[in-house]
Amino acid sequence: MIEILKRRKLRKHLKDYLHAAKHARHMREDIANPEDISLLLDAEAAVAAIYQTGTGDAEPAINRLADAIEKVYPAPPNAGVRENVEVIIVALAAAMAIRAFFFQPFKIPTGSMQPTLNGILLEQQSKAGVLDRQPLKFVKWLFTGESYKVYRAKVSGNVTRSYGDRDKLYVEIGGVSHKIPRNLYEAGYVQLRDFYSKGDVIAACKVIAGDHILVNKMKYNFMRPQRGDVAVFDTRHIDHPEVREKTFYIKRMVGLSGEKIQVQNGRLVANGKIVTTPPIFEKIATAEEYSGHGNAGQLSRESDVLQVGADEYLMFGDNTHHSLDGRYFGGVKRDDFLGPAFFVYWPFRSHWGMVH
Repeated sequence: MIEILKRRKLRKHLKDYLHAAKHARHMREDIANPEDISLLLDAEAAVAAIYQTGTGDAEPAINRLADAIEKVYPAPPNAGVRENVEVIIVALAAAMAIRAFFFQPFKIPTGSMQPTLNGILLEQQSKAGVLDRQPLKFVKWLFTGESYKVYRAKVSGNVTRSYGDRDKLYVEIGGVSHKIPRNLYEAGYVQLRDFYSKGDVIAACKVIAGDHILVNKMKYNFMRPQRGDVAVFDTRHIDHPEVREKTFYIKRMVGLSGEKIQVQNGRLVANGKIVTTPPIFEKIATAEEYSGHGNAGQLSRESDVLQVGADEYLMFGDNTHHSLDGRYFGGVKRDDFLGPAFFVYWPFRSHWGMVH
């Protein structure tokens, strides 16, 4: 039995070398030295004879063939590195293909979908704890998305001016600009004073990363969007001064094409009927953790009606009292949808898992 296994292993070994020899000839026979090609053919014939008859001294024949192959088709320098690079390139290409056609990651920056999905959260923390120092800081962030952020004065001096945009607050101290995230300022974690000494804290708090989600880009190619979907859409066709251009928003689908939408007593009404399915709408309307479908924008009164256009869908944030959504900018064209969010993959907190 052992001899049979040895012979099978030898035959496979011989077959592999014959295949390599054939490949070398096909790749290089038009440019290789004719003498090297002749030696390769002789060595190949010797190995082929052993393979066919099962007799003969295999080891020297294989070594001779290996040398002949090397002369005709030498291995490139750093072949191992090149192979690893090729594997990485193929893996990246596959990942990009998956992102382009199947699933795409997004992160939630704001709280308009709370409590279903969290945007970036801030919590009071005046100084660093044990877990806020490397390497534990990275481990903590990796699993929980939490990190302690502190912004200190780079120089000593007076505050000469402060200004900002939608994303950043700029504070000039002693003529040096200090950049601070605007959400820290809006949350009250930046307490500006007239003078800072170098190293003084300008702002400090715990920052919790917003939910990172996966979007199914294939679903809407085969199925119509459904009421209740938490979907990502492009803002390219939305005309509203406060909507960011050329970006993506995520909201819940509340109105379908051609429907007349109202908000009455905090409940969503479609074509004159209170929406109760899927169950999330009943939860939004009744649970204290939700803001309810607050009246605002084009639905500021209970008698107001918002007509959803043909091939459009109306999107609300679950945190409707703090959401710039379809009540302000109307319906979203179907072609502008990327797809529904279906999974929170990071951080590993309460929302990790399927999106509902």
